[in-house]
Amino acid sequence: MVNKENILKYFDLLLKIKEATKRSENLEDCINRINNELRPFKLNIYYHPSPKYANSENEFSKLIQTSEKPLTIIIKGEEKLTNLDISLFEIIYLEIKEFLKDLETKNKKENIRKILEKILEEIEKVVNYTSANIGILYEDKIKFLAFRGYEKYNVEEFIKTLELTEKDFYTIKTVISTKSPLLIENTDEYPNWVYIPETSWIKSHLIIPIIYNNKLIGIIGLDSNKPYAFTQEDIEKLSFMIPIIGLAIENAKLYEQLEKELEEKTIEEKRARSSLYQVIKVSAELVELKDPYTSGHQKRVAKISSVIGKILGFSQERIRFLNICALLHDIGKLAIPSEILNKPGPLSPLEKRLVNTHTEIGYNILKRINILGEVAPVVYQHHERLNGSGYPLGLKNGEILIEARIIAVADVVEAMTSHRPYRPALPLEVAIDEIKNNRGILYDPDVVSALLYAIDKGRIRL
Repeated sequence: MVNKENILKYFDLLLKIKEATKRSENLEDCINRINNELRPFKLNIYYHPSPKYANSENEFSKLIQTSEKPLTIIIKGEEKLTNLDISLFEIIYLEIKEFLKDLETKNKKENIRKILEKILEEIEKVVNYTSANIGILYEDKIKFLAFRGYEKYNVEEFIKTLELTEKDFYTIKTVISTKSPLLIENTDEYPNWVYIPETSWIKSHLIIPIIYNNKLIGIIGLDSNKPYAFTQEDIEKLSFMIPIIGLAIENAKLYEQLEKELEEKTIEEKRARSSLYQVIKVSAELVELKDPYTSGHQKRVAKISSVIGKILGFSQERIRFLNICALLHDIGKLAIPSEILNKPGPLSPLEKRLVNTHTEIGYNILKRINILGEVAPVVYQHHERLNGSGYPLGLKNGEILIEARIIAVADVVEAMTSHRPYRPALPLEVAIDEIKNNRGILYDPDVVSALLYAIDKGRIRL
């Protein structure tokens, strides 16, 4: 059970769950790894291979629609599930969903490779070769997806990572531009042959374009360790196979799969972003659990900061980054005792110093997470002030990141106009006077102007 006594362990748990899914080989392995991490919290995840409604005080379920059939992911607690348990389950659900997508894509790719390898076996029955490959065209590059024979020369790994471009390989340029086979009877005598140490044993070479719907989608490459190994007759023998190969590639959606593979980094970033927002959402809820008087504070600061960023001309990507920073700006309060955060009276000097450490604690938490590494410095600096009177570093003016300067103003205005255990909410006019009177002293003047403009135009309501 997740509660406010073990929330720091809970944050670590989120990271461990993400790592567990990355290392998993199949769904059962994924569930087992997650449960190993959940055991100390008296929680358990299991799945049912069909739609199943399992919502009760100590169970909660969600349906995942896979390409084959739907299945239900269920979380069960030894005690009554809390809202944070449900939030945790939402993250686990997303992680399992993306894991299953990745697994499905991986299996498709393996099936495609097996089809292409089988094609290379069939080609060898028609034309004798030393090694062969099938590559697919992506923009101006040929990327190899299936190979045979290269293991004899211990260059299989090299071929797997080799990409041939029109710019660097005249042979590829010729085949792409003409859509015709290219026969190189003797590589030693071919003036445009590119010498590569790993393939120096190739003495003759044949490239046949794979055409589908009058479009070149890939190539078949045949190599021999003997000169004059291939002839025009070999091209004719293989010509009848090309439409079949092209159709097989299209039917297997190979082209689409390769595009996904080449854009893998972008896809991973999008998936990480989706999962990241869930982690951020739960992290904000954790802080609010410790400090109920500031419930919604981080979200409101994020909203105000985003509006300021838009007025200042930030790009959408930068506004997204600013929003993440604002949502996590008080995460360091996870380590501050609730008794101090919720104290109804003034804090002692020692208690103030302890609360002020939340910026450094937040920095140390976030810098451990690769995808949040750039967020950490902003969180570290959001209590700095232009004249150097802030903390923890006493930075001045341009030494302070612009995102931190924005959050500083949004934080002050939101905090002043919200209820606190030691005072009621202050009128908006008081908060406006604070930032006006200290514009250019404590607070960035452009940021203050942007916020005042947003309030005047009704884009922010406090």
